[in-house]
Amino acid sequence: MNFAKIVQLVGIILVLNALYFGIGKDSMKIEVFLLFIGGMVFYVGRIVEKRGK
Repeated sequence: MNFAKIVQLVGIILVLNALYFGIGKDSMKIEVFLLFIGGMVFYVGRIVEKRGK
């Protein structure tokens, strides 16, 4: 597993945590923040993956 895939996996885990906070904890502010951060981390992983090819 290379670095780009690990970064993408971290982004997906952050998005799953966001869903947990939104559904389980009823915290919309944390949910939206984690969704944004998770999306950005995943996107950085995509950029790193494209540069490696």
